[in-house]
Amino acid sequence: MNQDTHQFVSRASLKFFSGTFLSRISGMLRDMSMAFCFGTAAPLAAFLLVYRFVYLIRRLLGEGLLHQGFIPYFETKKAIDPKKGALFFRDLFWSLALLLGILVFASEITLSFFKGETIQLAMWMLPGIFFICLFGLATGLLHAEKSFFLPSVSPVASNGVWILGVVLLARLEIHHAVKGLAMILSFAFFVQWVMTVPKTWSYLRSHLSVKEIFSTVAFSAELKELIRPLLLGVVGVAAVQINSVIDGIFVRFADLEGPAYLWYAIRLQQLPLALFGIALSTALLPSLSRAVEEGAMERYRSLLDFAKTRAFTLIFPCVIGIFVLGLPSVNLLFGRGGFSPEATYQTTLCLWCYGVGLLPAAFVQVLAPGFYAKKNYRIPTLGFVYASLINVGLNALLIFYFKLGAASVALATSASALFNMIYLWKKLGQPTAGFPAMAKVGLCAILAGGAALLFGYFLLKEGTIPMCFGNLSFPRELPTQLLHLGLQAGIYFSIFFVLFLKIRPAEVSLEEF
Repeated sequence: MNQDTHQFVSRASLKFFSGTFLSRISGMLRDMSMAFCFGTAAPLAAFLLVYRFVYLIRRLLGEGLLHQGFIPYFETKKAIDPKKGALFFRDLFWSLALLLGILVFASEITLSFFKGETIQLAMWMLPGIFFICLFGLATGLLHAEKSFFLPSVSPVASNGVWILGVVLLARLEIHHAVKGLAMILSFAFFVQWVMTVPKTWSYLRSHLSVKEIFSTVAFSAELKELIRPLLLGVVGVAAVQINSVIDGIFVRFADLEGPAYLWYAIRLQQLPLALFGIALSTALLPSLSRAVEEGAMERYRSLLDFAKTRAFTLIFPCVIGIFVLGLPSVNLLFGRGGFSPEATYQTTLCLWCYGVGLLPAAFVQVLAPGFYAKKNYRIPTLGFVYASLINVGLNALLIFYFKLGAASVALATSASALFNMIYLWKKLGQPTAGFPAMAKVGLCAILAGGAALLFGYFLLKEGTIPMCFGNLSFPRELPTQLLHLGLQAGIYFSIFFVLFLKIRPAEVSLEEF
């Protein structure tokens, strides 16, 4: 009996959501601790810029790319013989470990010939790449084996180590503190990977002997099938992630503290994207891959259609929430200590500009697996490359010609995500039956958002509307910050759900929502 139904994808994404929710809460506490202790100081901005480079390699050789390439081929091997699937994973693990070891060693040697604060930060962060990329491969295996909670909750451990490091280093001068934090980051990534080791080991032992597990077969003939999709994936992921690094460089020209504004803003924007968009995408790809492997194309189309409607239903209310609740959220989470009112203003602007691209980014997350499941990596890769070129062009135009600030970088990112969504949607060529449902959910969110915004302005004297006219007077007292966000969020979600229940589309059940 087929288990890859709408309900299975919903349950799987809910498990991923549960773990990711805990991870994002811990990540938010981490960011709050950094904002309180270090604010948006230039050395912290340099640390976050170097972290973008580490994240680039993590995406190139870790979680995102390996999921896209590994899962469809792993499902094919496993369908023939479960032991073949285990051997395929084993060979890929040892090959990746060898490649990462060489990469880290060579990079450390090369960087040792250079000087500068950012170079030192990079050298201390590099060892962590080895562990975070192995973590990415392990999560791909666990997702294919229908284990979604553990991989998504594991970052809680690394965030805990990171927070502890911030607290211990807070009394140091900022330049020394960020160096210590870079060292701690590598250990945090090690802890995160260790969280997945017991379950990965249990899977391997269920199919292979201990001798077979440690029979190192690096770059075996079986892995040659992955070379082309991984190379295409590298191009696509590299385009996006190199773009992210370039964003950080561009924004340094606009404002030395700009990378910090973007960091705090994108952490908030990525919260709903990770909880809903990435959760749905992660649960969707193994099911789509099995449907293609079995030749069940009607199920494939049904799952994709369900995912698109579900993504809009969950993400669009969050988009409206970003614009209505963005300022009170930023002010509550970060608006104290070394985080100035100007930083609150700039971070909110960046959040709004990132918010424009939240829905397109979520759709890209659910459209791309439709191609990966068919082992078609060319179209998503081209989409990422085209979008990245658009992003770079817009960054150059907005920063150097129009002389705009950090928020323009976030706006360019959103515009490129919109292009990528349109490109993938057209190439997929599958009509969506859920547009009426999307329209009704969208109407509920817009009406609720307008009501909450007016409530905040007239009754709470909340600063979102005044900020649009240059008034940067934000409350710094925690009770007032809590009151503003709590009441406005309560009004927004209450009105949204009341309207949703009244005009709820038949295509969206309460259980699915």
